[in-house]
Amino acid sequence: MEKLKNSCTGKGCINKSCPEFKKKIESRINRIEGQIRGIGRMLENKVSCDEILNQISSVKSALNGVAKLILESHIRNCVVNDIKAGEESSTISELVYTLNKMIDKSNKKIKEEFPEIIRKIEIQVGKIKALVEAEHCNDVLNEISNVKGELDGLSKKILESHIKNCVVKGIKEGEENKVITDLLYTLNKMIK
Repeated sequence: MEKLKNSCTGKGCINKSCPEFKKKIESRINRIEGQIRGIGRMLENKVSCDEILNQISSVKSALNGVAKLILESHIRNCVVNDIKAGEESSTISELVYTLNKMIDKSNKKIKEEFPEIIRKIEIQVGKIKALVEAEHCNDVLNEISNVKGELDGLSKKILESHIKNCVVKGIKEGEENKVITDLLYTLNKMIK
């Protein structure tokens, strides 16, 4: 994890006493928003499934990066300060809940169509921005987990469609080596 400057301590982990940290987080979230819109355009333009799945993996990786930065800052600042203030029980419970949510790999099935899924994710990323502005670190981490869950569901839906259509078609057309190589490359990126 990236080390934070010692000057970035204070009441909250996304606090006004460290504007460069907050600016860094907001910049990353803005890039993620752009990536989500890009996935929506890719779906509209019927870009190859492999490319879309790779972009989803990139967004999840970017979300993980934001989550790691906020988590480190949260632990170094909020958790430490709360424990020192005698609020150990509630602080530990909240941290464990947040960590469990971050680690959970949900098998949630998505029933919505691609445009609705993208819109839902865009709204969730907007919530993340608002929560960063309001300096609610646990809520930011929980919302990032929600977005990652939606992205996982979207990936599964695209992957299923890709296998049923593109992979089968490629194999039937005698392009199994290329199709399988592309699929394995994509799966390797998804499984990280």
